[in-house]
Amino acid sequence: MSSYSQDDILTLHPAPLTHAPTSTIATALLFGSITFATATLAARLWLAGLWSWRDGGRPFWPSSSYQTQPLDETSLPSIYNLLHHSSVFGFILLYSYICENHPPYPHEEKAMYDRDEFLFCIIIVVLLAGGRSWRCHCVGVAKDGTQQTNRMSKGTVSDLTTGHRKKRGDGINVNEDYTTGAMTAAVAPLPSADNDVLNRHQTEEWKGWMQFTFLLYHYIHATEVYNGIRVLITCYLWLTGFGHFSFFYKTKDYSLPRVLQMLWRLNFLVVFLCLTHGNSYILYYICPLHTFFFLIVYALMYVGKDKNYNKWWIRFKIGVLALMIYSLWDIDWGFFEAIHRLFLGEEPTAGAPFGTLWEWYFRSYLDHWSALLGMVFALNAPIVSLFYRKLEARSVGRQWIGKLSVLAGMMYAFVLWVHGPFMMEKEAYNETNPYFGFIPLILYVYVRNLTPTFRSHSMELLQEIGKTTLETYLMQHHVWLTSNSKTVLVFIPRFPRLNMLVVTFCYVKICRKLHNLTSVLRNVLLPHDRNACVRCLTSMSLVICGFYLTAFILDRIHVISLSAVGIVSVICGGLLYQAVMDSTWSEYHNAVKKAREDEDDDEDTSFADKSDVSYYTAGDLTKESIIAKLCPPIIGVMFLFVLGSIWNEIAFAGASSVGALPPQCAEFVNDGSWIPVDTCNESSRGMAYRNHHVASFGTCSLHGASFIWAWKEQPARTHCRFGLRGKAKLKRLLIRRHVLFIGDSMTRNLYHASLRAMGVREAGAYDATIPKHTDLNEVMWDTTPVNFKWAPLAVDQLNSLRGVNNIALNGGDIPDLIVMGGGAWDRLHVYATDEDRQSHAATLRDLAHEMLKSQELGMPVVWTVPTTINSQALNTEEKRDHMREEDMEAMRAVYSLNGILASSSFVIDGTAFTSSRVSESFDGVHYPHEVYDAGAQILFQALDWLLPENTDDIVTAPNAGKMSNPTFGFIILTLVAIGLVSFDGFLGFSYLASFFVKGVKPCDLYDDASPESAPSEQQTLVLKRNLGLIKTRQPSPFKASRRTHNESVDDEIAALLR
Repeated sequence: MSSYSQDDILTLHPAPLTHAPTSTIATALLFGSITFATATLAARLWLAGLWSWRDGGRPFWPSSSYQTQPLDETSLPSIYNLLHHSSVFGFILLYSYICENHPPYPHEEKAMYDRDEFLFCIIIVVLLAGGRSWRCHCVGVAKDGTQQTNRMSKGTVSDLTTGHRKKRGDGINVNEDYTTGAMTAAVAPLPSADNDVLNRHQTEEWKGWMQFTFLLYHYIHATEVYNGIRVLITCYLWLTGFGHFSFFYKTKDYSLPRVLQMLWRLNFLVVFLCLTHGNSYILYYICPLHTFFFLIVYALMYVGKDKNYNKWWIRFKIGVLALMIYSLWDIDWGFFEAIHRLFLGEEPTAGAPFGTLWEWYFRSYLDHWSALLGMVFALNAPIVSLFYRKLEARSVGRQWIGKLSVLAGMMYAFVLWVHGPFMMEKEAYNETNPYFGFIPLILYVYVRNLTPTFRSHSMELLQEIGKTTLETYLMQHHVWLTSNSKTVLVFIPRFPRLNMLVVTFCYVKICRKLHNLTSVLRNVLLPHDRNACVRCLTSMSLVICGFYLTAFILDRIHVISLSAVGIVSVICGGLLYQAVMDSTWSEYHNAVKKAREDEDDDEDTSFADKSDVSYYTAGDLTKESIIAKLCPPIIGVMFLFVLGSIWNEIAFAGASSVGALPPQCAEFVNDGSWIPVDTCNESSRGMAYRNHHVASFGTCSLHGASFIWAWKEQPARTHCRFGLRGKAKLKRLLIRRHVLFIGDSMTRNLYHASLRAMGVREAGAYDATIPKHTDLNEVMWDTTPVNFKWAPLAVDQLNSLRGVNNIALNGGDIPDLIVMGGGAWDRLHVYATDEDRQSHAATLRDLAHEMLKSQELGMPVVWTVPTTINSQALNTEEKRDHMREEDMEAMRAVYSLNGILASSSFVIDGTAFTSSRVSESFDGVHYPHEVYDAGAQILFQALDWLLPENTDDIVTAPNAGKMSNPTFGFIILTLVAIGLVSFDGFLGFSYLASFFVKGVKPCDLYDDASPESAPSEQQTLVLKRNLGLIKTRQPSPFKASRRTHNESVDDEIAALLR
């Protein structure tokens, strides 16, 4: 047994970072150095009088003007901008690390899925978004004659035409210009970027509600809707192809800075999460997927880019790409494995239990057609837009006949999909998703753009969610959920809904901040200048590698600690601080001096109108005191010391990440109780109705008719996070191992309970045809023998264990775990005389010796203390004379006195889980099955420290190419060909309208919608300027820019996660 005292247990914790991966140490060193330099520089500015406020003015730092400007190594404000935002980014990474590894309370399992709750949350958000944030992004006319978007207006769409409509004799609407009276073509007016098909507002809204559904699916473990979630991921990849293709097609910007900026946007946060938490890149599989398909789109558009506006050249390239995808994923020729085996392996890792090769194949296979179908739609998007407008130029009746005919065709395909692939089980559906998942997607796109009102309105609440889809996806792994999205972060224990509210608030705020930080740091470090981009990225890579090498050396010489990290951070941060001072301080001093002189010369300007420097400066730089020069490093050290102390206290006082329970938890694992549960509440009745079609319950009691076993709450710093061990968990612990139970009927019941937990539901079922006093054998998962040896008396147990030890000494097959128990039969049959008692004691001492010997031979031995006896229910006179509870209590003391408990690797206290339910012992000795289930769960908790890590759990990765389907792949190839040749983004469905409305065939609309000419240089210049791609001049370090910075390019075109 464990000999830890309560005080010992609370101090058996490694210091922070002691067992952290090398990458985690490197990240701590990097941001520790940056934080020290930032704090020191801020202190220097404050002590020099450059940080003070004057008459309600602004502080030294003109941050807003520098967030969109490239880094200037000679400008103090520019460098401080970089250091400041990098420090904030480092604090967020630290927060995620603490939430994952040192949370205030142990992580909890996800809530049990309730369909009612899931749908309730979805509907509430949609109603809130639709009722309170349904906004029109209509096009108005500004005073200067330019079009402007009124995003905040509410109500119906105003008339977007310049005139009014008249109807010709053939029923086709035409537009009459008020000024000339001329009749225009039979088509609705040209849309703006804000009310066209799949405009930016609409795609962000789409991403928003998908992301909310995706996150809720993860939080409440809604496995029932897995197939629907797979469709949402298909939509994300479809939008990736659509968005990036649209950008390159419209801007012709194939420059290296553009590529690096998008790669930064997709991978900046995930790279640092991998470094901070020591995770593999494939764990965050959305990022490699979007990165991969972005590069595919870029390569497609770059090759032969000068002919991209030729009618057939671009379609030919997409066709070739479709054939390559078909050959790689849909035909098992071994191409995929041959290409990817060069840099992907089969070794299991976090997020890839079968290795990264299979995981990448599996993830990419599920959506290998999605991005290409998005590209086909993007290519035909102008024709789709014209198709809608052509229909809307007709009479109302003719217009809706055409639209509903297309809708009917799509609905027919949708119904077939719902009753076919969508109803399949998870594994079977996965094999069909690449080929049929686009059906609900194009139906949604068609319906969402069905009318001008739909196209010009969107839900702003969902748009806001959609803007941060990348951050919310990544950070859910660590600051909303934990353990890589497998458990729930807890700030308010035992109040799951309040906890969800608080954690979600922090999570959303952090994600929005990260979105801003990613954009700011990208603007600073990746300007539109090619050489500057390469130089900054190279410098970043070298710095990260340098800190990684430092962390590796510290690890090799075994000096990893929070103190060591702090010392190295002070040294490196000090060097960084001094380098900044040497390169910028004198220039900044001269600039301030000159600005002051100019300010003094401006006698006609009031104080409020003077140069911005007057708001930032208050001291004389030529008269800096020695305190102003020497104190900043001291303040920086103090700041790091306080930060490290807080981290250290959180680590010692908080819980730990989910992992194997430490051995000291043996002191607490038997400390639990049976809790009455009301199973007749509203939630239970609702689930029963939905799942079992029952109308009402008939056996409810006021205070609960059922009981569950629960462990008492322990201090978070014990790191004892007990929980239910189900079939999947037990399989990971016991695969290819041998478990042997030796003992009487109490031990046999524990054996049956263990089998039930492993998945044998009928184990222990009452069957009078089976002999009770016999050995039992079961093999789990074809690899794990679980045996029971009938040995009711101590002498039988001694002989059985001695036989196992002899086999071990002779090199035979031995069990990995032995579970023993007894005492009741000895008390009943061989404990009547003093001689019996002496003999029994001697047998127990021999048994204790054999138990120690088994442990020396590598076989942990668990002892089960006899359960509580219900004396009144004993069914024979002999038992009532010799086996009452007071007799058994004395027998338990005898076993302890003779060393049985001390010789055990672990002790299961049978009385702990039976004493409060003694009245349910129907024969005085045995209990209902669920009681023994609690004992089995106590045993399973102890497996974490009893059994070494299961290195035998070697799984064979499936063959990459296993899921290929040439037939279904050929169907998609055909649909792609139809979309390309017929010029229809809806893959041929639009032609259904031509049966009822003339002049709307997509092939006839190409010349009007997609002229064979690239955008002019002037058009491209205007578009790039609007998207923030034109390099602007660096502002003065003393005069804040009055312009609000443009949003990031990927936000402007909604290319990210599209």
